[in-house]
Amino acid sequence: MVQQRVLRVVGGVLFALGIMLGVLFWGSAVWADIEAFLFDSSLSADASLPSLRCPVLVTTAEGSEIKATFTNPLDRAIRPKYTFHVTDGFVSLMREDAAFLQLDPGVHKQLSWQVTAEDAAWEYFILARVYLQRAYPLPSRTSSCGIVVLNVPSMNGNQLAVVVILVTVLLTGLGFYLWYAACRPLEGRRMQEARGRMALMILAGLGIVFGTLGFWLPGLICLIVLVLLIVVMLARAAMETA
Repeated sequence: MVQQRVLRVVGGVLFALGIMLGVLFWGSAVWADIEAFLFDSSLSADASLPSLRCPVLVTTAEGSEIKATFTNPLDRAIRPKYTFHVTDGFVSLMREDAAFLQLDPGVHKQLSWQVTAEDAAWEYFILARVYLQRAYPLPSRTSSCGIVVLNVPSMNGNQLAVVVILVTVLLTGLGFYLWYAACRPLEGRRMQEARGRMALMILAGLGIVFGTLGFWLPGLICLIVLVLLIVVMLARAAMETA
């Protein structure tokens, strides 16, 4: 009985730590992308530019690249102007790269821009926007992205993201296993709690995927639903122990 209680407590703590770490990771990524969505919003366009690619994390030990691919699907050459803006240490200061882009028929051309931790606004978010001028009949396009900057000089952003995701999976998986082993057989309230924990793991997994891919709106929805689910679970537990 004492052993089961210890396993249940340890499993619950590990599970909670895993969920918290996942929320911090994808919540930061979503927050950065929301700030980027609002960044330099005067560059409005008729359509999005889905080819914009940014890393999720960078650290103070590295520089990184923002990339965008431009395509000409027409049967004639076009020469639209592109504009790239990125924060320059402050959200109110920007570095700009702008030029006319020669695109022959059927050509795909990729551009890249170097960014470092020194570009971050508020020391934590690099915000960038790319705008492509209209070239009839193609609409003008724009897209934005945010990059989280962390002061971890011993690792690069990709390594840190992998470590965070692996630790999140390990903590939540091990925590759920220990809790499940201590609570078997699952009946009544325990079964409901198990379903709630599985729902939290699914939401955390989806949130990490959305945050990594830069889909801030579904990531934000997952975050809101997860918080609401935690509140419901805690309220139900408090009512049952009262």
